Amino acid sequence: MNAIASNPTVAPRGEDAVPATSRIAMSVGEVSFGITSEVGLRLALEPGLTEFASTNTFCDVEIDALWADHLDLPSAAPCFQSGGFWSAYEQPQGLSFYFQSAHLGSVPYKKAEFNASFTHGRVSLLKRYFDPELPLYPLEYPLDELLMIHRLSMGAGVEIHACGVVAPDGAGRLFVGHSGAGKSTMSRLWLAHPGARVLSDDRIILRRHNGQLRMYGTPWHGDAGLAAQAFAPVDRIFLLEHGPSNQILPLESSRAAAELFTRTFVPHHSAAGLDHALQFTEKTALTVPISLFRFVPNPTAVEAILRAT
Repeated sequence: MNAIASNPTVAPRGEDAVPATSRIAMSVGEVSFGITSEVGLRLALEPGLTEFASTNTFCDVEIDALWADHLDLPSAAPCFQSGGFWSAYEQPQGLSFYFQSAHLGSVPYKKAEFNASFTHGRVSLLKRYFDPELPLYPLEYPLDELLMIHRLSMGAGVEIHACGVVAPDGAGRLFVGHSGAGKSTMSRLWLAHPGARVLSDDRIILRRHNGQLRMYGTPWHGDAGLAAQAFAPVDRIFLLEHGPSNQILPLESSRAAAELFTRTFVPHHSAAGLDHALQFTEKTALTVPISLFRFVPNPTAVEAILRAT
């Protein structure tokens, strides 16, 4: 798919919708995002997203992208501050994100505003900080992941710190862990195993389809750089820990749910979003076997999983 595609026939989605000269779309975890620009703003997916490109004319989330001559932070206090370069503000129509960079000063260089259901949004880019002759990706990380997390919190699923593996027999194993727990190491070990496939080495989307828990690859990979536009059923879940030997220790559902929740990406400012993530992880712990996996970083770890399952 050519990421820079002229599409002047896209119908406006409201009285204030911008004229369309460029459109890109992508799909992650069977959630699609479409971005349509105003005149003079060319769009392109980043190289790491091309596998997730979509040809959908209408997407689950539709976003307008436009230039701004100036951007100001709201006078009200943010409902959440990342501690980095973005903050979230509650607005009458939904939620807005403002992005700042220390070397650019206190003025935001980008604003993204979405309705309450995260079906429509608008991204405004402060023009003086961009080269209008070059195509750009308005949802530059972390905005694309923020958008996904909030869209999933509407009841669609969760994103979790995990690597997802499809074993040679087609069974899906999900290895969950905080940073440093060994997700990228585990991904590399499985990648070297004949017939196995790795969906992601760091972030996985979990959703249910007809009662079945599915895991989806995402473009937001870890150190191993592994990301696939694919999904598989989840048959077993393992919480990763480094250890002196390979040990698989089944967990009670209550502890398993708590461990999953602490490794799940949640919108901390949203009570409804937190409740959804909590219920999702509780149901997962009741329906999928979850074990603690203490492992050594060599091929015997893969052999231990295959023998046990």
